[in-house]
Amino acid sequence: ASGTGSSTSSYGSNDWSDSALQSVLNEGAYWNRTSGECPNNSNGATTSCDFSTNGLTEEAKTMISNAKWNLGGSSTYTGVTASMFYERERGTEVYRGRPTEWTGKIGLMYPSDYGYATSGGSGTDRNTCLNTELFNWNDSSVSDCKNNDWLYDSSNYQWTITSRSSGSYYVFHVSSSGSVNSDLYASNSRAVFPALYLSYNVKISGGDGSEGNPYTLSL
Repeated sequence: ASGTGSSTSSYGSNDWSDSALQSVLNEGAYWNRTSGECPNNSNGATTSCDFSTNGLTEEAKTMISNAKWNLGGSSTYTGVTASMFYERERGTEVYRGRPTEWTGKIGLMYPSDYGYATSGGSGTDRNTCLNTELFNWNDSSVSDCKNNDWLYDSSNYQWTITSRSSGSYYVFHVSSSGSVNSDLYASNSRAVFPALYLSYNVKISGGDGSEGNPYTLSL
């Protein structure tokens, strides 16, 4: 998203700590379960957005932990497996001295989250998936990798929190074809699926974790 301060540029910014999207999720319309302005396209432009029915409730906020998020990036997406992304996300390679960590409540998934979320299948097992570069998960020969990944969404491009360290405005995303790439500007409008860490005292009070009967939580 285009930044709120020093990171504002014509193509947005991949500095999560200073992004307008981060602000929307942690102090803006999503956090406050209301309507407001959300980043949209280049040069810090915004558009109206409404989270009055699907933003965070006050009860939900009490269950979210204030956590450290790793902002380490990668200079490339080719040849990078889930474990390699995991190491780089926790590394210090960032664009021109930007922060390598951010502390807050609502973030986005990492590329490695997407990779590790697969169970694989009968044609391509999980171990093979994890040893296949995420950029190539759109290949039909390893379709079991994306098709058995609960974070894959064939209808959307999904932003991750991880930046491409070789530039100021490229961000890694999961494409609708299943590959992890970083050829989109941060100012592009793409799907956002908020991620968070639950507080240690949150309990599962119901449900079985399935799509039809999801877990319910309580303190």
